Amino acid sequence: MSHPQRSWSSLWKSRVAQWLHDVIPDEAVDGPQARYFRARQIQALLNLLPLIAVGNAVNTLVMCGVLWDRLPHLWLTVWGIAVTVALPIAFVWWRQLYTHGHRPVAVFGAGRQIVVQVFVFGAMWTVMPAMVFPHSDPGQALLIGTVVVGMICSGAFMLSPMVPAAWTFVLTLGAGGVVGLLRSDYATGNSLMLLLLVYSTVMFGVVFANGRTFMSRLRADSETDRQKQLIDLLLRDFEEHASDWLWEISSSGHLRHVSARLAESFGLPQRQLLQQPFLELLGHMSPPDDAAAAQALSRMTSCIRMGQPFRDLEMPVRVGQELRWWSMSAKPLHDDRGRAAGWRGVGSDITQNRLAREELARLANQDSLTGLANRHRFSTELGRLGESHGQRHDPRPCALLFIDLDNFKNINDTFGHGVGDQLLRRVGVRLATCVADGDLLARLGGDEFALLTWRHAEAHEAAALAERLLLLLSEPYQCDEVRLESRTSIGVALAPRDGRDPQSLLQCADLALYAAKAAGRNTYRFFEVAMAETARSRVRLQQELGHALAAEQFTLHFQPQMKLDTGEVIGFEALVRWQHSERGLIGPGEFIPVAEETGQIVSLGHWVLREACRLATQWPEALRVAVNLSAVQFRSSALIDLVDEALATSGLPPERLELEITESALIEDHDGAQATLMALRSRGVRVAMDDFGTGYSSLAYLRRFPLDKLKIDGMFVRSLDSDEDAQAVVTAIISLARALHLDTTAEGIETAEQLVMLKALGCDDVQGYLIARPMPSAEVAPYLTRIRGEGGDAAHGTLDAPEGPRQGVTAR
Repeated sequence: MSHPQRSWSSLWKSRVAQWLHDVIPDEAVDGPQARYFRARQIQALLNLLPLIAVGNAVNTLVMCGVLWDRLPHLWLTVWGIAVTVALPIAFVWWRQLYTHGHRPVAVFGAGRQIVVQVFVFGAMWTVMPAMVFPHSDPGQALLIGTVVVGMICSGAFMLSPMVPAAWTFVLTLGAGGVVGLLRSDYATGNSLMLLLLVYSTVMFGVVFANGRTFMSRLRADSETDRQKQLIDLLLRDFEEHASDWLWEISSSGHLRHVSARLAESFGLPQRQLLQQPFLELLGHMSPPDDAAAAQALSRMTSCIRMGQPFRDLEMPVRVGQELRWWSMSAKPLHDDRGRAAGWRGVGSDITQNRLAREELARLANQDSLTGLANRHRFSTELGRLGESHGQRHDPRPCALLFIDLDNFKNINDTFGHGVGDQLLRRVGVRLATCVADGDLLARLGGDEFALLTWRHAEAHEAAALAERLLLLLSEPYQCDEVRLESRTSIGVALAPRDGRDPQSLLQCADLALYAAKAAGRNTYRFFEVAMAETARSRVRLQQELGHALAAEQFTLHFQPQMKLDTGEVIGFEALVRWQHSERGLIGPGEFIPVAEETGQIVSLGHWVLREACRLATQWPEALRVAVNLSAVQFRSSALIDLVDEALATSGLPPERLELEITESALIEDHDGAQATLMALRSRGVRVAMDDFGTGYSSLAYLRRFPLDKLKIDGMFVRSLDSDEDAQAVVTAIISLARALHLDTTAEGIETAEQLVMLKALGCDDVQGYLIARPMPSAEVAPYLTRIRGEGGDAAHGTLDAPEGPRQGVTAR
């Protein structure tokens, strides 16, 4: 068989199977319901069988009376009795095929037994058209034909609930009629036979349609019953176990049914709940003088009177001595004529959800550490400035103070987050003592606070407030037996002078805070227009800095380091400069802070390391090159690989490279810093502690971490000949280094007196303007040649240096 033929065959088989499933109960399709459907089919047949039996008896008597003289009396009597009693016997028999009760069921073979009995009954009636019809006169033949057609019609309709039985009956009588017409010699026999076939076919279709309708109704009713049972089960389980409860009131407003769950929720006996109107119950349970309760009850009463459904109506109620919150939802009920018949709804106890929402709302607007308003609450309150600006020409005058702790990070890193959190709480308490009614104090995050005040809106009032805050916050704090001192910077912006909308005011206060920090910290600054221009310049510098990194517009200058006892040059420190396309050579003091803020210091530091190693290979082999590392760069996991790459690419021996780090690079991750230093030392790379004396200057760091050198900060060196305290600090550093077997280098040498004093104190190396200014890489070789010609003393080959502050800032 070809593929198309197989497809058509499979298609027709599936269609026939579907048609049979539509009219015949099947366990594969209906499951356990199939037995119930068969019983309902048998009941439908039995309902019509008595009437059919009467019609069958009448037809039998008429046939026997007409044919009494033509057929043998005994044969006709036996046939008449058999045909007449067949249906009463079938009635009794069919009633035994299913179980009686609330939900009758029939066995699987019941339908087959009925089909066999219908076939036998039809075969008995077939005797007339098949055997008697050919030999009858026209009157008798007409009677037989009329009776047979009536039997086919009535039997088909009566048996249509069970389609196989109806088809069997129609087919049996139809076959008998065809046989009779074939045996007769009527001239119109062929035409009658064709009409009989057409009529039988039509009855087949009518039977199928009626049977499918009957089965569809059975299946639909069964599904409806199943869903109803499921709903009843769910509702019963809902009322017994769920926290919600169902309620239904009649048109008079009284509850129709009170479940145990509903009575428990109301805290009242079922009898009282049934006797008292529902709205009256809720009114008695509403807390007195509660606006929310009165509003909710009023809305519920209005909806019920107007027939409007409502959903999630929250209302407070008092159950016993406890205040609870309920959520009510309901819709109206109507009778068959569309008239109001009551209400049905569900109630939920949402007390816990309500408390949780209130707590979330509190947390959303309050800082969990200090109890002050948080950033969200502050932004919301500040946003009212924009609303007032939209309503009036000018917003209500106010002052915005940004408050930032200057040394909080150092305290947090040194004493831990627990002490840091205590400090923030105490700062919040002190700030709250200066807040007037109606003002808003908020913690924006970290060590940043903000005060929005309308009481101190004038410049002199805001200045007095800022001074009072600085004085208040400068007093020592006691946190876990630790006495702490903290300094504060404050930026002040005034509305509407500095900004008429929230965003402008925020930017102005932030710029003023930045200016206060730039002014030395522990002070306050008001916003000035020049600050905005400075900020825009920094933004432009950030953008140009990124372009400069990509275009490699940076260059290195080198400042020599001299051995103090011999006067020979032992190496150079690499100092980065920016060769700007428009502004020319820019010193690091202008762009290094920006690079550190934006994180671009990492890429810049990588370039400096590679370039310094490459250029150092052009120097004599005895000279070292010192390269500064930023704290971020030092803590990078890729630092060791970067150093290896720079040394391998340039060919510089590791012992000629000296890396300078600051104490801040060692604070956050002691174990990681120690591992990094050990890895560098194992490769032969030297490590120097830069700016020693300006940070913690912890002896523990010097003992724990493997270092080679301490660099004395130029701030102490420049004050050697005028400040005894500076002399004491330098003397202590040199003595400490000598005890720990570390070299020392003094930075910022500018006068011969400083040089003499350092030599007397025992300092190993020096660098500064007295020795030489930072020079481009191309000038290193001529410089070395010149000092060799002058006897190898680098200090003798320099010009008189100015006594101003040192300008060479490194790339850290």
